[in-house]
Amino acid sequence: MGSKDTLTKDYLKRPEIFADAFNYFLFDGEKVIKPKDLKEQDPTEIAVMRKMGKAFPSQKMRDILRLCTIRSSKYATLVLLGIEGQSDVSYIMPVRDYLYDALNYADQLETIRKKHAETNDLKGAEFISGFLKKDRIVPVITLCVCFDKKHWDGPRSLYDMFGEIDPRIKKYVNDYTLNLITPDEIEDFTRFSSELGIAMEFIQNSDDKKKLRDIIESREDYKSVDVSTIDIINTYTAANISKKQAEGGRVNMCTAIQGMIEDGRIEGKIEGRIEGRIEGREEGENMLAKLIKLLTPGSKDFDKALNGTAAERKRLYKKYKIID
Repeated sequence: MGSKDTLTKDYLKRPEIFADAFNYFLFDGEKVIKPKDLKEQDPTEIAVMRKMGKAFPSQKMRDILRLCTIRSSKYATLVLLGIEGQSDVSYIMPVRDYLYDALNYADQLETIRKKHAETNDLKGAEFISGFLKKDRIVPVITLCVCFDKKHWDGPRSLYDMFGEIDPRIKKYVNDYTLNLITPDEIEDFTRFSSELGIAMEFIQNSDDKKKLRDIIESREDYKSVDVSTIDIINTYTAANISKKQAEGGRVNMCTAIQGMIEDGRIEGKIEGRIEGRIEGREEGENMLAKLIKLLTPGSKDFDKALNGTAAERKRLYKKYKIID
């Protein structure tokens, strides 16, 4: 597993992030699932398939699996919740998640079978099945959380992965729908209660310089952000937000971003002197200062504005309509 995938998995393993992802997806942001109610489970999915008297073990490792009792006014539902973190689009995700769920159900059956084998309490058809009529298994929900800012153009279900099928046949083919959270599709970030919402919102707007700046400057929750969230943002965007001024493991993003902008202005004055030979010193400084304000610190254009040639900056001036 690469460092990007490891970072993603470690972030999603945090109880408050894990619970928030499911509350957003299942309950429109209502805090139904509490972090303290989550119980860590072995993410290794092992199932033993039996055929012709022989056992065929199958094993897959999912990212995160937790057991939780979800309570409402009418129900108290014990459920297994799994998350698969994605750094980019996967074109086989429905099959992957379907396999994880199927293996978990098969493993639950095998565990129940072993218990009955120890107690020797099965007869007839129940003995053949290894399962009492009154036995029950725990439902499994797998959620894919993708941090890639690009549009998810991969399949959303097993049906999406099939070619043309005779409708008379298709109605007998069981579908499996992918449960997905991806930045590009989120419309209401207030439905998140953890910093997962901050990370997703920043990633979604990372190419819209003005909107991103307005969000950071107007939102109170950006004044104290955990370094783990900064790591996710820096990994999936070109922000390169500094953590040097972090206090207690938290960063004031407004200050961090503003500090980078101020540093850029200082460098811009030096560059402005060089450009001033052609454009006039004051005009060159003003143009560069305007350009810096429009750019996101750490982006490619931001780097070109500070370190590029006069010709590269001129192209940026035209691109951002500072000059015609």
